Amino acid sequence: MKKIMGSALALLLVGCAGDNNGGEEYRYNPPIAKATNNTQEMAIPVDLVWARAEKWFTDHGLTIENSQRGSGLMTANVNQSADGLEWLDCGTMGSKVALGNPNLQINLIITQSGNSSVATVNVKGNTELFFVESSGERVPAPSIKPVCVSRGTLEQSLFATLGN
Repeated sequence: MKKIMGSALALLLVGCAGDNNGGEEYRYNPPIAKATNNTQEMAIPVDLVWARAEKWFTDHGLTIENSQRGSGLMTANVNQSADGLEWLDCGTMGSKVALGNPNLQINLIITQSGNSSVATVNVKGNTELFFVESSGERVPAPSIKPVCVSRGTLEQSLFATLGN
């Protein structure tokens, strides 16, 4: 009985170690979301925070698409730009998988709280996956829906400017 179990285990291990149609080269693993600080309170006027936010967006080449000062909402979208990957973690992939056409959405809410201002930023994004042929041709993989999460670097950079 021990020999049979040992043989079965050995066969199982050999089967698992075999090539899974290029498995590792074609794998996609979604990112693991990390807690990021997306809110900051500052002892400065809302108008100053708003002006600094507009400058930060401009300095980073981001076009403000929606600016509603009365409600405190400022948004920017970056469509199909590799720059979005600077701020987004879209997971890991094998050597024959590539990311492409990332989209980035930034929502900033600035509110007054007593004598202080509070800024809350939300960063979201998505992208597409492609399989890479040996010729270099990229074949879309629409059945795989990659997930993108914030790296936290955009929030850090923005808050450093707002509170400065």
